[in-house]
Amino acid sequence: MPLDLLLPEFIRPLLKSRQLGKVIHHFQLTSSTNDVARQLAEQGAPEGVVVLAEEQTCGRGRAGRAWHSERSAGIYASILLRPAIKPREAPTLTLAAAVAVAEAIEQACGLHADIKWPNDLLLGGRKCCGILSEMHAETDKIRSVVVGIGINVNHSGFPAELGQLATSLRIECKRVCSRIDLLCALLERFERLYEDLQQGRRAAVLHRWVARSSFAVGKSLTLDLGSGQQIEGKTAGLSETGHLKIELADGRVEEFLSGEIVAWR
Repeated sequence: MPLDLLLPEFIRPLLKSRQLGKVIHHFQLTSSTNDVARQLAEQGAPEGVVVLAEEQTCGRGRAGRAWHSERSAGIYASILLRPAIKPREAPTLTLAAAVAVAEAIEQACGLHADIKWPNDLLLGGRKCCGILSEMHAETDKIRSVVVGIGINVNHSGFPAELGQLATSLRIECKRVCSRIDLLCALLERFERLYEDLQQGRRAAVLHRWVARSSFAVGKSLTLDLGSGQQIEGKTAGLSETGHLKIELADGRVEEFLSGEIVAWR
């Protein structure tokens, strides 16, 4: 049996987080870790539960895109949270997760990943990680948030249609990386950032995101808002709730929570 399987008995002795990952559900094969975590949330599972899979049959990213989940090569994880923040502040959870992944990759593999709004991490301009947060909330209260994280760790290659778009930590650093070490670093760093958000230190978390993203300020882009509507402008950082600020051609700065960036320049 490979020693790098993400089994709870391998992870717990190394994990220094206080809450995240104390309960781990591990699957050799599942449809989607986010789906499992959402079901656990509906059943009343506590905050901090982590769902892991060696392989997913229906892994997905934003806008329902499929996520390539090669068996025992990546980290396919979902974290169940029950944050005491307002629903409008929920985007900061995805941003905090991106910072945690970037810092964990640097700690475990020595690689510096760039962060592209809203939820991608890049190495050499190619995607190595995607984050998908799904929230269950009422008007003014969050019931649960599932933060799904997919990291290409030890993939040696990708399907032809992804060849120019995706990469892995193994490809970039020319060696096999420990998924267990990376996962532990991720959970420990995300827990600290999550505590910052819970305790009102949101600005510090957003500052760390901006500092790690070459896309955050001064990047020209085209944003597709759907229904045939597109805008062009230049990135101007993040709002206090984690929305992307874009300076338009007439000098106005507007904030955007969602949209598809179809071109960076």
